[in-house]
Amino acid sequence: MDIGRAITYVFQDPQWLKKTLIGGLLFFIPIIGWLIIGGYALRVIRQVAKRPEDKEGEDMPSAEAKKYNDVPLPEWNDFGGDLVRGLKGLVVGFVWSLPVIVLSICTGALSAVGESTGSDAAAATAAILAVAANCLSFLLSLVIAFFQPLFYSRLAMSEKIGDGLAFGAIFSEVQGRFVDLLIVLLVAFVISLVAAFGLLLCLVGVVFTSFLGYVMTCHLYGQVRRRIMGTQAEPLAPSPAF
Repeated sequence: MDIGRAITYVFQDPQWLKKTLIGGLLFFIPIIGWLIIGGYALRVIRQVAKRPEDKEGEDMPSAEAKKYNDVPLPEWNDFGGDLVRGLKGLVVGFVWSLPVIVLSICTGALSAVGESTGSDAAAATAAILAVAANCLSFLLSLVIAFFQPLFYSRLAMSEKIGDGLAFGAIFSEVQGRFVDLLIVLLVAFVISLVAAFGLLLCLVGVVFTSFLGYVMTCHLYGQVRRRIMGTQAEPLAPSPAF
């Protein structure tokens, strides 16, 4: 994984500041703006995944690679399409997060039951079970984050919800990519922490650095998909046509 490239590629775009400002401003538009950013992120993943690797031993990148290097970030020219893509990403992310959502509901129910019984023993038991459920929920969240580069990059490539929910194909893709996915998980966590504190670019607010961190993480997701595509005859395993 080329971590350095994921962090610096944004600034290779002569219009990176304008594109970052647009992305940051969209954060201030609830739901619609967030969905558009999600759709844009999928375009970033697809662009990186389709970028040809530089041939080993060459001092200069190939002409095809240069074409993709000219403008690392997509243009903000498809808000409607990004909205649709963002909705698809929301559906895929929601389905993958269902175990965590169910556990959260169960935790809330346990707490309510413990308080309503009026019994100290029942309340203590409910509290212990709630803590256990929270720990399990945290672990499941880490597992889902581990798989994110796979299911979001599959969705980015085909724009089919079914590809993002092809669990069997996605689980099989982990083979040989475990270390890559673990690196992405750790680096994405660090990027999100730094971006949240606005330390990536002190001249703009936290919202804008968060957007920068977002597209940097998307580059890592695209790198994972590009590596997988480089070792498969077909980019994606068959999935339902939706």
